[in-house]
Amino acid sequence: MKKSAGAYTGLVIAFILWGSLYVVSSIVLQYVPTFAVMFCRFAIAFVTLSAILKAGNRKHDSKSVESRKTKCSPDHMNNPNCKDIPENTDSQGRKTKLDSRGWKYVLLMGMLGYAVGAGIQLIGTKYAGSSMASLINSLNPVTISIMAVPILHEKLTANKIAGILMAVFGVYLILGTGSSFNLPGILMSLLSVLLWSLVSVLTRQGLARYNPLVVTRNAIGIAAVCDFIFALLEHFITHASIQINGGVIAGLLYMGIFCTGIAYILWNQGLAALPASNCSALYPLQPMTSTVMGVIFFHEIIGVSFAAGAVFILAGVLLCLLGGTLLKRHSRCPSDS
Repeated sequence: MKKSAGAYTGLVIAFILWGSLYVVSSIVLQYVPTFAVMFCRFAIAFVTLSAILKAGNRKHDSKSVESRKTKCSPDHMNNPNCKDIPENTDSQGRKTKLDSRGWKYVLLMGMLGYAVGAGIQLIGTKYAGSSMASLINSLNPVTISIMAVPILHEKLTANKIAGILMAVFGVYLILGTGSSFNLPGILMSLLSVLLWSLVSVLTRQGLARYNPLVVTRNAIGIAAVCDFIFALLEHFITHASIQINGGVIAGLLYMGIFCTGIAYILWNQGLAALPASNCSALYPLQPMTSTVMGVIFFHEIIGVSFAAGAVFILAGVLLCLLGGTLLKRHSRCPSDS
């Protein structure tokens, strides 16, 4: 129960950070080309997660040594509990060293999910507009839940279907149809949704077998290398200039450390602990966050549609997460005669 609560808390934080990404990236993209932003974002995230991983390894190694000294001291060699602690594993028995199978998950996640998928998402946001791109991105719960049925054999229950539809309708009420209709941008956003959903479903089993922090750090490193190549190609093709100032640097650091490094590890940890459809049910919190930030920082005006949309989003999320539990409790209660 505590593990699930921690996973859901991490997911909520991740979606709030991703919601803020739309606002920050829309500002940074005015000064820095798309794939240059992507490279800086993933390079900063790689350094951040590498530092976290190094600190975690030191703590884990010291605990392992102390445990061996306690259990396997000369006075306790006949103790049945005296045995070597498995090397290259974390406290939950997941591998901390990648083998050939683990690298397959890392390459899939880093190249297809982070480098290509997230890059296409940023392009879609640039051309379709943040509101339209955010609305399309809210389809992730639907696509992830549908893909999880044949690939992961997860059950798509009636309460999850109803909750997802309610949440997506809430997003529609908040964002409306005010964005300009840009077909290339919309198609890019749709392709990003499909790629991200597919990668999330395909890598869930790997995240349960390998330490999510190790997988995420290496996948982000691969994405940074790919985006560096994409950024060079973008520069030679478009000859776009880069304007650096204090605000841009702060935005890139925020996007790299929080919206990428921290948010991706929280997402992958949640995906390792919970069904993919449960994780995706929280996606509508993302556009809701971006709208709130738009009000705070850009003084955008919200009305009745935002309040109504927020109600639908929260109700939909709660129905997805608690609907099955409530139905089970109701079925256990004796009916009145």
